[in-house]
Amino acid sequence: MRHGGVIAAIATAWGESGIAVIRMSGAGAVKIADEFFRGRRGKSLSACPARYMSLGAIYDKSGRTVDEVLGVRFDEGKSYTGEESAEIHCHGGIAAVQRCLELFISEGARLAMPGEFTKRAFLSGRIDLTQAEAVLDVIRSKSDASLLSAERSLQGEFSARARDLMDSLTDCRAELEARLDYPEEVDGIENSEITSGIGAIFAKASDLAMRCRVGLMLSGGVKAAILGSPNVGKSSLLNALIGEDRAIVTKIPGTTRDAVTAGTVWRGLGIEFTDTAGIRETDDEIENIGIAKSLKAMGGADIRIVAIDSSIGVTASDMEVISNVFGKDPENGAAQGAIIAMNKCDLPQPAGKDGMKEIKKIKGIKDVRVVKTSALSGEGIAALKDAIFSLTLGSASVDEGFAATERIAVAISEAASLIGEAKEAMTRSSGADVAGSLLAEASEAVASLLGRDAAEELLDAIFSNFCVGK
Repeated sequence: MRHGGVIAAIATAWGESGIAVIRMSGAGAVKIADEFFRGRRGKSLSACPARYMSLGAIYDKSGRTVDEVLGVRFDEGKSYTGEESAEIHCHGGIAAVQRCLELFISEGARLAMPGEFTKRAFLSGRIDLTQAEAVLDVIRSKSDASLLSAERSLQGEFSARARDLMDSLTDCRAELEARLDYPEEVDGIENSEITSGIGAIFAKASDLAMRCRVGLMLSGGVKAAILGSPNVGKSSLLNALIGEDRAIVTKIPGTTRDAVTAGTVWRGLGIEFTDTAGIRETDDEIENIGIAKSLKAMGGADIRIVAIDSSIGVTASDMEVISNVFGKDPENGAAQGAIIAMNKCDLPQPAGKDGMKEIKKIKGIKDVRVVKTSALSGEGIAALKDAIFSLTLGSASVDEGFAATERIAVAISEAASLIGEAKEAMTRSSGADVAGSLLAEASEAVASLLGRDAAEELLDAIFSNFCVGK
């Protein structure tokens, strides 16, 4: 399949390196390479076996050697894009690779647009849309778990499950449609059977939605803001969480004037921590700027951690911060999780002043996780990261995730919700009509990911599975 001529691009990162790869794709790509590539005994690239590296050199039109290279060609249908393709592996010097690319463009190739090779792979049917999106997740993976998640999607495991969900939805809708529109042609199907079938489909959709959510969190990571009053050990806590000294630590309250961000990977989940300025009333103009940034970081965080100096107990200032962070705060929105770090637990603790009873009385607080930590001894640091992991992924395992964009995750989640509503509808009078409509919406959501026509597949299923119109 042709998609607009031969495209060419440097497929490796720009800059000096051991090797660089120039990729060309499209009908005529090998012919362009033949104009400049000569292998052993003058053999052209088209004369070399497909999918085998051939040692040779690139020569310009005057016969001067540009670079010693390895060349490889791919037949149509057997390349990354599905088109006829050629690759030249040259030395990674900027001048050499740029000159080779210029020669190919002078012979009729054009510079590829960003993502155009993967777009052609999609258009030629080599990969589906979800696999195409997984390519970027593979490139951007920051941990082993996110890489495995992306690879599962790239290899088609997500697509296979989505197709299975789509087929199950189509079969169920066909039963409902045939029962409603052609009752004389269809054997009696009990409501309980259909409800049970929808329940099984709901379980599939819910599992897939969970896996997409896990994959989305693995690829994007989670943002955790460390908040609290001045001098409760927020900066020390950040340093302990990431295992290096990134934030300045002093005994002077208000040392942190700007947000300090640093990340780590815990059990396969990327966590980006932000150490913020202590929240308090102050006339210091610069400190107030830092406090404003703290509130902004709080609003954009998935997880909010309030650090408290447990060696002096919960103060009125701590209570105010906790109320703002975990209470109903329309300005800063709701966080995904709430954690209180009772820091400096290595120091002597005051009797009866932990303040937890008062904290739980704050309006809007339902379930607050409390972890005792010591940045000095390391006590509770792993437990704090475990709490972040648990709040983010729940009981899910990182091994279950599929690389998913927000678009994919939303579509699958929407489909699962609609299927659940359809199951409930079947328990009410005239529920089959409502259930059918809800399942149709779910089918459209899944079909949008697979590039399939939900309506056409429904008609095929009705006419193939039932003796309609005989």
